[in-house]
Amino acid sequence: MKVNAIKNTMLLKSKQNLMFKGNMPKITFSSGVNLNQPTKDVFQKSEKPAPAVVEKPAKKEENDKFELPKDRVFKKPIMSTKEKPYCQFDNDKVNLFVNAREKAIPALAEMLNNAKDEAEICEGLYIANSMAMENVKGVDKMYYGTFSKFNENRSPNVQSLLSGVYRRILVPDTFGPLVKMLADNIKEPPQDPPFDPNESIGGAILELIKAPKINPL
Repeated sequence: MKVNAIKNTMLLKSKQNLMFKGNMPKITFSSGVNLNQPTKDVFQKSEKPAPAVVEKPAKKEENDKFELPKDRVFKKPIMSTKEKPYCQFDNDKVNLFVNAREKAIPALAEMLNNAKDEAEICEGLYIANSMAMENVKGVDKMYYGTFSKFNENRSPNVQSLLSGVYRRILVPDTFGPLVKMLADNIKEPPQDPPFDPNESIGGAILELIKAPKINPL
């Protein structure tokens, strides 16, 4: 038994010597992992992103300014008379201003500031009143420098149309001029007017008194 054990031990040692004698076997991996890593860090330069496209705002039209058509001929205003106690204006012209709304305000201000006679003043005031009726923004701002120029006008037509504008825009500073206008007419009544302008003036004064944001009394 001992002899066999000794032989087996020697045989095992000789096999071990044979297995590890010489160069170590080359080890390969089947996982596809590359162990040959670079000794230095290598950074790959990324491409610059394409610049963002910024849309340019559309150019404002140069002809955005309101102008009356040059190829149109409009009727001239007709002042009131005893037979027809009201003024007459070209409704087509008035509607062009009203439909243009805020864009027409500069043209209306220019029209009134350059008015040469009673008819042109009344036409401009009638247009202003029509625009105020349609709640066009900015008509009230025309009081300073435009409407206020006519506060001392003695024409019944101008006074009536002007007070009609004032009762719609309800600018507090119109109260004093309206009261003075009424007092001047009582002191020195208009000579043979086609209608009583004091009715329109008094109506505008009452509207200013009733306005909760004004209430001058």
